[in-house]
This record gives sequence, structure tokens and C-alpha cells, in this order.
Amino acid sequence: MSAGEKQQSVTLKVKGIGKTNVGIRRRSNQDSIFIDEDGSIFILADGMGGHLGGEEASRIATSVVSGVLRDSSHLKNVKPEDKKYIDDLLSEAAKLTKIAIFDADREIVEQSRNRTDLRGMGSTIETLFIQDNTATIGHVGDSRVYLMRDGKLEMVTEDHSILNEEKKKRAMSEEEIANFPFKNRITRALGHLSDKQIDIVQKDLKPGDTFLMCSDGLTDVADDWEIEEALLEADGDLDKATDHLVDMALDGGGPDNVSVVLVTVE
Repeated sequence: MSAGEKQQSVTLKVKGIGKTNVGIRRRSNQDSIFIDEDGSIFILADGMGGHLGGEEASRIATSVVSGVLRDSSHLKNVKPEDKKYIDDLLSEAAKLTKIAIFDADREIVEQSRNRTDLRGMGSTIETLFIQDNTATIGHVGDSRVYLMRDGKLEMVTEDHSILNEEKKKRAMSEEEIANFPFKNRITRALGHLSDKQIDIVQKDLKPGDTFLMCSDGLTDVADDWEIEEALLEADGDLDKATDHLVDMALDGGGPDNVSVVLVTVE
């Protein structure tokens, strides 16, 4: 075996940190985050459906998804209605991610039906599951996952929103985007996944990679170049970076809950 092949077999180390803040204008925090460094599982969810519904939806999302991702036996017991959406995936991590998100969607629907105070609740979901030096990302909604590699920030996910659909159709000025009447209306959410559409993205990892998962409480007030600059200034200090990103959202008026999860690969 060559030296290069030996290097490929080395398992990269993963480190993660997260922070969530209610913001300035909200009275409750409907975001939820989950971090399991040992299992290389990282989750971020942004709930919706009123004060109680949003909190409960994001809590269910992180709880159910983390439970499934931690237990690969779910691969042997795929529900019949999910099977055709799972069979075409090659990696176990991708299969498990979809199973986890389907289960979270079902649980949110069930709780919404059983309790009138939770009726119509939903949540975005971002999952980052690292196995065999590959990152598997699951995505529903307008929370985001970015990859910082070699000093450049790339958005890995695509917003499931009315605004993004409009931007695909025509060029929009910054003023039009800022004043778009349906700016925060999303087109996919847990609790409303009747079409079973979930984005799965996989990335081979390199030492030095940093993933950023965040709710729209950050991206609604900070441009991508500002986020990139904040990560570069932190120079690998995850505590400093998370504090800086949350402070950016608050300095921008803190109109929404803001959550960030940073994951580095060494």
C-alpha cells in the first residue's frame, strides 16, 4: 500500500460547538440544536406554528432525528411507505438520514393532530452525519448548511422558500429581496412533508473543513461574505466564531431566534 493510500485510511477527527439565542424581538426560542461529537451527529431545527407549536416542533425534530441516527437498526425496519424513497440511496448514512427525517415528520404530524394548541406546527431541519470521512447532510426548509474550505465559504443547501423560487425566475435587486412580501414563507417543512421531498447532500471530507449550520435568524441579517469574514477572523477558534456569528445577528436587530452550529474536521 502506498503512503497516499495509508493517508486515505486515517479517520478524521470531528469537533463541534453550538449556540442558540432568543434574539431581541422574540419572547421565546423556537430553535433547537443537538450536538454529539462522539457519534458525529449534528442537528439544527427552526420551529414554526406559534410560541408553543414552534418550540415543540423543533424539539421533536432534534429528538427523533438524533435517536434514529444513533441506531442503525432502523435500516432493517424501513416503513413500507418510505421504502421507495430509500432504496435508490447508496450509502447507509444517506438512508438513515432520510429514515430519521421521515420519522420526525410523522411524529410532528401526529402531535399536531392530537393537540389543538399544536395544530399546524412545523419545523425546518438540518442534519450533519459524518461517517467514513464523508459528511451526509439532510435538509428541509430555509435553515442552511455552509462549508468553509480553503478559506472560501460555499452554501451547501438550497433554501426551500418562495423567495428562492422567485430568485430562480428573475434577477432581483437587494431592495426587492429585502421588501419581498413572502420573504420568510417556506415551501417545505417537517409536519408538512406529504411529497416526501428531502434534500440529501454528501461531501468527501478534507482536513481543515468547517461546516456551519444556522437558522435564518443569522442569514436574514448577515450576507454570506460577512459570515465568511467572521469565520476567517476566528481562525479556527470555534467559541469565538459562534459568539461572533450570534452577535452579528443581534447587532443586525435580532429580529428572530438565531442558532449556529460549527463543526470542524481535523
